[in-house]
Amino acid sequence: MSTSTPNGLVGSPPSKPSTRGSDDGEGQLPVTRAWPKSIVLRFFLGTFAAQDLVLLGYLVLTRVLLARVAPSVVRDTCIHTTELCGLVMIAAAIFGRTIPSVPSIARKVVYRLSIVGAIVQNYLILRHLLPVLRPDSVDATLLRIDEFVFGREPALILEALNVRPVVEWFSFFYFSYFFIGATYMIVSVWLTKPGARTTAFGLGTVFVCCMGQVGYIAVPGYGPHQYLASQFHGPINGGFFWGCVWDAVQAGGAMKDIFPSLHTALPTWFALHAWNNAKDDPRWKWPAIITGFFATNIIFSTVFLRWHYVVDVAAGLTLACATGYFAPRIAKAEEVWRTKLGFRGAWKFD
Repeated sequence: MSTSTPNGLVGSPPSKPSTRGSDDGEGQLPVTRAWPKSIVLRFFLGTFAAQDLVLLGYLVLTRVLLARVAPSVVRDTCIHTTELCGLVMIAAAIFGRTIPSVPSIARKVVYRLSIVGAIVQNYLILRHLLPVLRPDSVDATLLRIDEFVFGREPALILEALNVRPVVEWFSFFYFSYFFIGATYMIVSVWLTKPGARTTAFGLGTVFVCCMGQVGYIAVPGYGPHQYLASQFHGPINGGFFWGCVWDAVQAGGAMKDIFPSLHTALPTWFALHAWNNAKDDPRWKWPAIITGFFATNIIFSTVFLRWHYVVDVAAGLTLACATGYFAPRIAKAEEVWRTKLGFRGAWKFD
């Protein structure tokens, strides 16, 4: 016989007390299972999916690092933002998966908006977080790596292509990064039937974002556009789309977020996710091809527009490929064990 907890998690009921003889043979002592511990464990496993734990792990790491920094107004703001994001994610997971009396559509919307909001807010706070945690930069080291491989920094070499039509072409693709991310989020999280594919997308996207931001903390830098500004013959010769890129970076960019290149990692991960889906669903074939084309142009644009060193791009590709390999496998395993334990899927709230 099994019981159902308020969040629909199936568990075994407490066992009845059993007896056994004492060592001296006198009397019978009751022996019971540690059922309260089992309830706590099942609540934890059923409430938090892998993507939640990855994001919460990143937030905990950030909070620990901030605790090691000298107090300041900016540091305190970062702490409050980090703690708020963590509390929102915990509350959203509990609300979404443990309160069936609330309509499923409400729980679904709250959870999805919370996890997307936490990811976005964690990026926006980087403009203040990175200078607090890492006031230095390692541009010189990244530049030496590029020069060792190519002889000269590729961003400087590509200045020969600094003419408006070329700049506008690649600026368009660089700016499309935001729309690609939004499109995949809507299609994969809101329009696709919840299952292993949705779990893989959610886990992979959270992992890429969090690991990318860990990279920003570990390897801070400004990029060629600032570190090598005196070595370029002139500014980027752009028009409308270059203006869109510049305004977006000035408005919300973290300024020291170069290693790894998430403009490389995320579109590449999206393309790999689509290709993996296309193996079973031919409808994903063209989205995979189109995303791959966009990703290729975005990757080139990151160096051509002077935002990244090539080593940043290599790190982004490595992150994306590793995620493309492991995320679907981990997601499939997670869906299987959640089902075996009587839990709903990571993205199922009905």
